[in-house]
Amino acid sequence: MTVANADMTELNEQDRAVLTVLAEGRSNPLLIRDRTGFGKGTVNTSLNRLSRTGHVTQVVRGLYRITEKGERELEQ
Repeated sequence: MTVANADMTELNEQDRAVLTVLAEGRSNPLLIRDRTGFGKGTVNTSLNRLSRTGHVTQVVRGLYRITEKGERELEQ
């Protein structure tokens, strides 16, 4: 029996680009789209995945920040 573990999720290039923007400070999806050039769906998918895996957290509706786990991921 295999158990899915959120920590085992490998991040893709888009996720890392979103983390890079958030490493500079809190941000909303629109600013992330402007900084990365990604579409709305790509940014939303990455933010959802990064939230589930604990790499980012939602401060208030529409505002995200990177977590210590997200910062460690960028250092790798």
